[in-house]
Amino acid sequence: MAARAVATERPKTRMRILAACRRLFNERGPAAVTTAEIAASVGINEGNLYYHFQRKEQIVEALFAEFEHGFRDVAAAYSPGADDPRHYRDYFAGWFNLMWEWRFFYRDGAAVDRMAPRLRRHLKALADDGQAQVRRVLHGMAAAALIRASPQEIEMLVVNGWIIATYWIDYLRSRHGIAAIRREHIDWGAAQAMGLFLPYLTPRGRAVVELARSATA
Repeated sequence: MAARAVATERPKTRMRILAACRRLFNERGPAAVTTAEIAASVGINEGNLYYHFQRKEQIVEALFAEFEHGFRDVAAAYSPGADDPRHYRDYFAGWFNLMWEWRFFYRDGAAVDRMAPRLRRHLKALADDGQAQVRRVLHGMAAAALIRASPQEIEMLVVNGWIIATYWIDYLRSRHGIAAIRREHIDWGAAQAMGLFLPYLTPRGRAVVELARSATA
């Protein structure tokens, strides 16, 4: 009976640790959060924390596994052959919602790289898969007559859209001194990305930009 109780408690505590770390990392960044703070947030001692994760690197890697799962869910949300502009609006909104939920991976990329260097290969593979999916979506929008763009122009949209989506948080921090990313900043980032599409959208396709209507200047 005791062994069964321990087996039940261990994954529950692990999940609480990861949930607390995700919140703390999103608030302040992984480099600024100490193991003592993590343990206190979960309501355990540091020895118990080390029982589950001996190094902060292992916590970052475990959180990345959850992030990757969410990333692939968002990427797979596209339905081939869709011609409703709302489908594409919701699809792109999904990407920015993901960035909000896991903003420390985008905001603190350099710190994550130093802390968990083994993730580099996985991050590159994930980015390659994500770009490939966005490319398919844009070709789908062209087939649905929502955008008018050549294959070369679509490729530029993929690359430049990815650059904006990856680095817009860094831009706000370096250009405007914004360290605490709030929900309205997600709308701002989405507006910048959607601005790339405006010259290519057909009159019917312009419904897609409803995603950015609440953007801040």
